Amino acid sequence: MNKNKVFFAELKQNIEENKAQPDINIENSPKRENKFDQGLNLTREIMSGSKVKTPRLLVEPSQCKIWERHNRAYELLNETRCKDLIDQFKITGKQEFPGIVRLIKEKEGNIKYEIICGARRFWTCNYLGWKYFVEIRDLSDEEAFRLSDIENRAREDISDYERALDYKNALGHYYQNQVQMANRLEMSTSWLSRYLDIADLPEEIVNAYRDITEIKVIHARKLKPFLTNSNNNKPNKESILKKAIELKGIGYEGTKVISELLSVVKSNTKRNRVKNQHTSKNGFVNLQIQKFKDKKIQLLIDKKDNASKEDVLELLNSILDDYF
Repeated sequence: MNKNKVFFAELKQNIEENKAQPDINIENSPKRENKFDQGLNLTREIMSGSKVKTPRLLVEPSQCKIWERHNRAYELLNETRCKDLIDQFKITGKQEFPGIVRLIKEKEGNIKYEIICGARRFWTCNYLGWKYFVEIRDLSDEEAFRLSDIENRAREDISDYERALDYKNALGHYYQNQVQMANRLEMSTSWLSRYLDIADLPEEIVNAYRDITEIKVIHARKLKPFLTNSNNNKPNKESILKKAIELKGIGYEGTKVISELLSVVKSNTKRNRVKNQHTSKNGFVNLQIQKFKDKKIQLLIDKKDNASKEDVLELLNSILDDYF
């Protein structure tokens, strides 16, 4: 009962505040009236106990903070990365889709809401001086992670490296191993491994990029064969890290950075014949690709006695993803 009283008090307060908002014209918008009717229906359902409460409110941005395990580097958001939302907000005169938040159990001053999804929408509202349209959910940390991943997985505005760091962090907090995590996220283990490879890139290589958003999955795949700790590969790894240190601060775009890093191992790879060699994550399987002018490829598989069929298939799948 106390929770309902709080909800209705906040709903009444926000409705009164909305009437004074110049950016969102409630009276002249048929769609806004429909949303109000839907709100009344939701209220009736809550009172009857027939529906779980997921209130939608307009709140002050100052009442919100980004979840500490959010998958986006909020400090990198700017007018360029949010231009599509800025334009959309101005054209429609509203924020059409709510950010997903949860209530903070222990309030920090004026902050009441923790943003799980909708960081770019939050940044845009701050930029325009608008209130932030939110939907309140009751979520555990693992549920919050999966919801955030699902919402952003198909979007291009979140980078491979940001997603990779999110996956690596989740593996340590919510899941015991990659197989469990991949099953929970409904993705293949090889696909998940590709992202974890990016998150494991040495700091020197990450710093060689002008912006972490330019680090791609394919970059980690190309560098991986040369970053192993084997004695034969030591010169390649040292050459790449030395070059990466030289590139720091120059400001090359991502494609130029990976080209420069690979250029220092060309002579070594030709001599050591590892240019197209790939190794499974556990080191049990080595696979070499030979390319021909007619676009055919030949795969040479070298496996240890303790390698399983699954090890070979996982390595093959991860490589074929790069070709198709």
